[in-house]
Amino acid sequence: MIIVIFAILLIIGAPIAIAIGLSSFVAMLQEGISIDVFSRTIFAGIDSFTLMAIPFFIFAGDLMLAGGTSKRLIDFAKKLVGWTTGGLPIAGILSSMIFASLSGSSPATVAAIGGLMIPSLNDAGYSRKFTIGLMTTAGTLGIIIPPSITLLVYGSSAEVSISDLFLAGVVPGIFIGLVLIIVSFIISIKEGFKPEGKVSIREVGKSFISAIWGILLPIIVLGGIYFGIFTPTEAAAVAIFYSLVIGLFIYKELTMKNIIAVTKKSVITSSMIMLVIASSNVFSWYLTYEQIPTNLASIFLEYANTEFVFLLLVIVILLLVGMFMDTSAAVLIFVPLFLPMVTQLGIDPIHFGIIMIVALSIGMITPPFGLNLFVASGISRTSLTLVIKSTAPFILVMIFTLLVITFVPDLSLFLLDIFE
Repeated sequence: MIIVIFAILLIIGAPIAIAIGLSSFVAMLQEGISIDVFSRTIFAGIDSFTLMAIPFFIFAGDLMLAGGTSKRLIDFAKKLVGWTTGGLPIAGILSSMIFASLSGSSPATVAAIGGLMIPSLNDAGYSRKFTIGLMTTAGTLGIIIPPSITLLVYGSSAEVSISDLFLAGVVPGIFIGLVLIIVSFIISIKEGFKPEGKVSIREVGKSFISAIWGILLPIIVLGGIYFGIFTPTEAAAVAIFYSLVIGLFIYKELTMKNIIAVTKKSVITSSMIMLVIASSNVFSWYLTYEQIPTNLASIFLEYANTEFVFLLLVIVILLLVGMFMDTSAAVLIFVPLFLPMVTQLGIDPIHFGIIMIVALSIGMITPPFGLNLFVASGISRTSLTLVIKSTAPFILVMIFTLLVITFVPDLSLFLLDIFE
């Protein structure tokens, strides 16, 4: 009943939060479960100190974007690597990696960095297909490199350490960035693109000083979390204060009018995500009540009785799900289903979390409902069809990185072993 109603609501275009909540509500009524249970469970889904970090990080990222940080990061990246073959595309990837560590959001990274880099790359002679595909794909790093909003959602759902998840996401995020850089370098050589003009060390230093305030934020936030100075939620609050200070008093690009507009945007975005989380908590409660995860695990393990086969099946499922569903919603729905099997097979839940987030990030550049595709289409003023064609080759690159991250767990757990 719950799956049928959920599917019908999605097909007719109902918002994901409504589809999840309403299907759960009807199923609970059918079982004779009190409405009080529904209301208490939906409230409990967001009554969490940890989840407060989500709206805080969203607000901090929007403040950094409005405050001029992204422009300075891009200028520094151009000065740093623009003089090499494929320097401009590489600068775009580096900028996306840095901004990802500020925003925690994939669409925000595409909008902030792609909106500025795509025109610059086109003016330098790079094809629109290459530039749009590259910057749309680089935006996926927004939910992989910490502090990631989707990692926060996974940590809360799976009840694992957010700090450990953030630490585990660093190396895979850098690895994906490096692979994209190598691909860009090879394509630039193949297409015969010449390096940009040489830049003096003084110019690099000047752009670095201008961008240093943005670069320091992830160091302060992640360093504070890893060394136990503050929790992820407190770190998000620090990020807001820091973003306000540099936007108002250092870069001086934030005004009261900007702040009001940014606040409104952040409230809307946060409300959408928190509503999905609240309704997904009811969905998860009902699945547990009906013992669906346990029963599904028994059936699943009959066919996927080894770690290798199980992870391959999970990847296929998540790649398909990511094509149609928001990443946070997918995490909240599938974590309760997969976690019993993860535990039985002895897979590290931290490593599994990274696998889930990387797999679902690919869905953001996969038709028909990949959110990054729509963002890229809007900022580049290009048809959605061309954007989809542009990202197709990079989807294969991302699947390659996913397989490496999945079957080389040390990429995710390397830093955890060092800090422990």
